Amino acid sequence: SLLGVLAICAVGVFVRVARFYSDFFAVFGVPLISLRKSGRMRQGLPLVLTHIVEFVEKHGLSKSGLFRAGSSVKRCKELRKSFDEGGFPEFDSWDILTSASLLKVFLRELPGGLIPEPHRTQLLKFLPEEHLNVLCYLMFFLSRVVAESHLNLMTSKNLSIVFGPNIFQ
Repeated sequence: SLLGVLAICAVGVFVRVARFYSDFFAVFGVPLISLRKSGRMRQGLPLVLTHIVEFVEKHGLSKSGLFRAGSSVKRCKELRKSFDEGGFPEFDSWDILTSASLLKVFLRELPGGLIPEPHRTQLLKFLPEEHLNVLCYLMFFLSRVVAESHLNLMTSKNLSIVFGPNIFQ
């Protein structure tokens, strides 16, 4: 019937529009330069990154096993979906390990990594500005994590084990 055909067409259009907006707002797995061009950076840093880091810094620096202990995979997917749909989810007090995992996922999924292969030998001289901004911000944050290593057990060695593979892909 005509109504059935119209319903199928409407569903198809809805799915295409939903995919467009999902791709438009996505922040995970998106090059930093694309985040900058689409206005999803402030002061040279991805908004998703600063949102996560500020939460972890405020609530989680003393959490034992920060960045190493397991987190809720389901909650991580929910938060990621919210970010990828253009939102800035409110973290709950129990989201410390999940937000720490989300930070690692964001870095791991950067296309080419935070420090792309061609830039590794002369690291700071030729690193794209967006990548350098994120690297400096991340190193400053991780230095604050290390300052609390007597509580969170995340020494510089432990952080290098956890973050090395996420930075150098």
